[in-house]
Amino acid sequence: MQFLKKNPQSALTQLRYSEVKERDALRKGLLREQYGFCAYSERFVKQSDSCNIEHFYPKGENPEKEDDYMNLYAAHSWMDAHKPKKIAPYLPILEPHATDLHDRICYEGGIFKCVNEGDKEAENLVEFLGFNKYEVSEDRRKHIGRVKQLRSWNTETEFLEYLKKHRQELSFATALEKELGIPAMQMILESY
Repeated sequence: MQFLKKNPQSALTQLRYSEVKERDALRKGLLREQYGFCAYSERFVKQSDSCNIEHFYPKGENPEKEDDYMNLYAAHSWMDAHKPKKIAPYLPILEPHATDLHDRICYEGGIFKCVNEGDKEAENLVEFLGFNKYEVSEDRRKHIGRVKQLRSWNTETEFLEYLKKHRQELSFATALEKELGIPAMQMILESY
């Protein structure tokens, strides 16, 4: 959830997904705005990873949103392929860039969940984007385990320096912050 924020003043608002020649610049720009991380999974996107321009509202159902910057994210291809193709069953839904997102969805006990029971919009967003899909949860759990082990092998200073130099280790930033007390987003911003 750390990489869902949008800047309505972004220069990317001038690029069009519908213009094939602009897609590469749009994908790279979205990824840059997301500090090199997948918007949905929070995994670092390596050069060898396949990363797509993802339409939050599927373009087939909402052709008017095809070029809408607020609807576009850079996401790992796996996340894109495993997101439902139709949004209608998940409506009403919380907009991923909503300013109150972090007030309505939290990370606790290894999963993302709604702060307020019965918040259907927030529940639908968590389900629609697959924050708690088994494969994503397992990747997150294993990554947290690796980072814990890295921490145990080094002094805290060496460990934090290592994380700053190896941004891929800052994947799953929300979980790192909540489970290990690592200031992941601050480190991502400082190293970008």
